[in-house]
Amino acid sequence: MQVTMKIKVENLQFSYQTRKVLNISKIDFEQGKIYGIVGKNGAGKTTFFKALTNIIINYKGVIEIDGNDIKKNFQTLSKVGIVLDDLELYKSHTGLFNLRYFGGLRGGFDEAQALKLASELEIEDSLDKKVSTFSLGMHKKLILLISIMNDAEILIFDEPFRGLDAKSVNWFKNYLIDLKNQGRTILISSHIQDDIESLSDKVLVLSNGDFSAVFDLNNEAQNFIYRVEVNDQQAFIDLLQQNTIPFEVHDHLIKFELDEKAYKTLFKQSVEKGLEFSQIKKESKFAELIK
Repeated sequence: MQVTMKIKVENLQFSYQTRKVLNISKIDFEQGKIYGIVGKNGAGKTTFFKALTNIIINYKGVIEIDGNDIKKNFQTLSKVGIVLDDLELYKSHTGLFNLRYFGGLRGGFDEAQALKLASELEIEDSLDKKVSTFSLGMHKKLILLISIMNDAEILIFDEPFRGLDAKSVNWFKNYLIDLKNQGRTILISSHIQDDIESLSDKVLVLSNGDFSAVFDLNNEAQNFIYRVEVNDQQAFIDLLQQNTIPFEVHDHLIKFELDEKAYKTLFKQSVEKGLEFSQIKKESKFAELIK
């Protein structure tokens, strides 16, 4: 199926009483990509997602999906699926009731497809039980199932992997990549660096209410942060200075920033000088912004 969904945000402002939470000047999200939305606790990630889906509507500015202002054309949101970390299910009812209820809110769903996904998530046999009896992992799987079962063209996930076992995380990551390859637009937040790196095409850092940095993880020339422990610290520092590479020293680790090609050249020079590394840590630049 060919989809053309695009999200456009301009001058988005939102405050909780006197505390300004969002002050986003402009940001676009294109189809067929996975965007990692990262930031420290309280940065406004969940609030941003709620604004994108009309869960909160008392914001200033414009949010458009496929060219439609979502405040004026709320039916556009029928094409959007969302998982919020605080989504409330009807715990006194069965899992199947919740599937049918939330599917109905969105104007219908394919129950056979939903049950197929439930089987892959290994919760199909529990759907006739009350949600109040579900474990944390089963509860989270049901929420994820509700978000993806209506074949949404835009998917928004707030900490989707929290509470999931490793097998389910792996299944869900592969499922999201398949959806991206179909042309879906996916926004995802997580405090786990590996989750973001393994999925995202771009990482956007939300800080002080606005997107302060964008990292293109498909760019082979992107810089990484390296921390190394070496047998002769001063000799390695001299080599960094010779190459005019800025660095910091934290106890036994030397921290610097380079792209992969430049790092390989530096590493080769170090080995030629007889330096030996007992520890090398490599991280994407955005990692420090979510710790």
